[in-house]
Amino acid sequence: MLPEAALAALMTVTSPDGANTITVSRKGDQIVYAVSRKGRPLLEAAPIGLDVRGLTPAAGAPKVETFARDLSADLPFYTKRARIDLKANGATADFGGLTLTLLATDQGVAYRWGVAKEGPAEVLSETFGLDPAGEPELLYAYNNSPYRGDLLQNSFESPHNRGPIAQIDPKRLVYLPLTLLYKDAALALTEAELRAFPGLNLRRPEDDPGRLVALMAKLPTKEDGSNRRQSRVTARADLLAHAQGPRQFPWRVFMMADNPAGLYDNDLVEALSEPAQGDFSWVRPGQVAWEWWNHWGLDDVPFAPGVNTATYCAYIDFAARFGLPYVIMDEGWAQNLDVMKIIPQIDLPAILAHAKAKGVAIVLWCTWQQLIGRQEEILGHYAKMGVAGFKIDFFDRDDALVADFLYKTAEVAAKHRLVLAYHGIHKPTGLSRTFPNVLAYEGVFGLEQTKWTGNGTDFVTNDIRLAFGRLLAGPTDYTPGAMRNAARPNFRANGRRPMSMGTRTRQAALFMLYDTNFRMLCDSPSAYEREPDFTRFLASVPLTWDDTRCDPTSEPDSRLLVHRRKGADHWYAAIVGAKPQTIKLPLDGLGPGAYVATILRDSPITESVPTDYILQHREVTAKDTLTLPCATGGGFLIKIAPKP
Repeated sequence: MLPEAALAALMTVTSPDGANTITVSRKGDQIVYAVSRKGRPLLEAAPIGLDVRGLTPAAGAPKVETFARDLSADLPFYTKRARIDLKANGATADFGGLTLTLLATDQGVAYRWGVAKEGPAEVLSETFGLDPAGEPELLYAYNNSPYRGDLLQNSFESPHNRGPIAQIDPKRLVYLPLTLLYKDAALALTEAELRAFPGLNLRRPEDDPGRLVALMAKLPTKEDGSNRRQSRVTARADLLAHAQGPRQFPWRVFMMADNPAGLYDNDLVEALSEPAQGDFSWVRPGQVAWEWWNHWGLDDVPFAPGVNTATYCAYIDFAARFGLPYVIMDEGWAQNLDVMKIIPQIDLPAILAHAKAKGVAIVLWCTWQQLIGRQEEILGHYAKMGVAGFKIDFFDRDDALVADFLYKTAEVAAKHRLVLAYHGIHKPTGLSRTFPNVLAYEGVFGLEQTKWTGNGTDFVTNDIRLAFGRLLAGPTDYTPGAMRNAARPNFRANGRRPMSMGTRTRQAALFMLYDTNFRMLCDSPSAYEREPDFTRFLASVPLTWDDTRCDPTSEPDSRLLVHRRKGADHWYAAIVGAKPQTIKLPLDGLGPGAYVATILRDSPITESVPTDYILQHREVTAKDTLTLPCATGGGFLIKIAPKP
């Protein structure tokens, strides 16, 4: 912690409601920032800076201009709400060509560096420190499986840890979002507008258990893509990125609220991202029939299920019966991952013709390595064939070249009216607002992990932590919908017939609780068709909402309870942790008149039979309170619609 007397304040910005403040000061030759909420320090003064070759910040007080900004917008593709109403106060300091802009809103604060001069610039490094005030608990995730020891080459898919900052392993990378839980306050750090610039990751210095500092990928100069899956960095320059000024660099975003529920409701990443330009009315968010998780697991069919034409036609038929707009063809359809060569067992024109006749769209899987420098060739080719989009996988990096690829590929895909899902990748940073055809990001310890991860991992607890961690950055490709469900003692990893930990109703609740515009039904069509009423209910869950409110009783590890609205319909969903709970749900958020509630909930035997549930309909009004027992790892999903 830097001593208070050593600081010379340069600029302070406070939110319109007076709650959130960010202050930038000078301490010797360092620039430092601090963050507070309602007069209470949350982040103590810590150094920040941007080192641009040939650009030295001028000494003394910079020129500061203050401003107000209206971030309000109608957002037809935003998952949380149809409109953001958010205003900001701001200030920009000019340090002699290097600019620093602060924003403060009622949902948190942010800052970003910029280069004011025209022409090329080399960003050598960025300084960032995080010095929590007091002793908050942290929710954080480490890097996983670093490539040849390089922490910055990993898939960003790890369970969330919870504990004090001193508990963080200094030998590992912590990736964003990072959440700090204080008494009566919560703060989450992430970033927005990550364009041609490396992502911000953190590490704890060996000699300082109380703070975190930036760890960012240097610019790759050599890559090895010989395996056609990843493009591995084998050499790096001694700089972060090349830039063309004038330009702004990513927002460092600090979401702030009185409790974790307020973070779930936060809109800052979306609000700070560049709005879409042009016509995106053709983009269709939707549910997806998916084969990879269930291992092409069809039952009672007159052919051998697998990566073949008959199997995909069966998935298309299933999607059409339940109103799912998409079927994905995941890994296996391309010969040796070569996206321009199709295996003999796949007749893609026939599959596309069958899909078109059924009103279903086909999305193809490929590795990003195959697309590098070939986006126009490959995306244009398959768009002409009638493919609707691509799931692009195995980025496993967040350097400036990857960030640039994401925007350029989204732009090319938009030109050809293709939707995209980015998989095997870091957290989202607002790209889906700029290019709404980017429907989902992974960067999450999702349900696919159950295929190879045993019950030593607590999926039930992690599912709730995700809502206050990774999910804060934006839409996620978690892939819920498992039809085989087990309590933790009976859970087993199984690659061909995987299961989920927790109850069936928990899987259904995730359809509402986890934001995405590309929601995969992960299990087999055969399993879903055996329970058509359950499946129709899953397929009916909207992906975009008019409004979202997380209940203030929600808290990492124990419970997540959310109310969403779509038109006149109200939806409620909850999941609980490692202990059974009974949730009292007042319906006073409804309007006047009678409603019909469709309630999917745990049954009296779900505790011992996690696949069991009750699906019922009843009339309700705003005066009613529902009593909903939730089994261990259970939950519920409820739709309440006006009575006809």
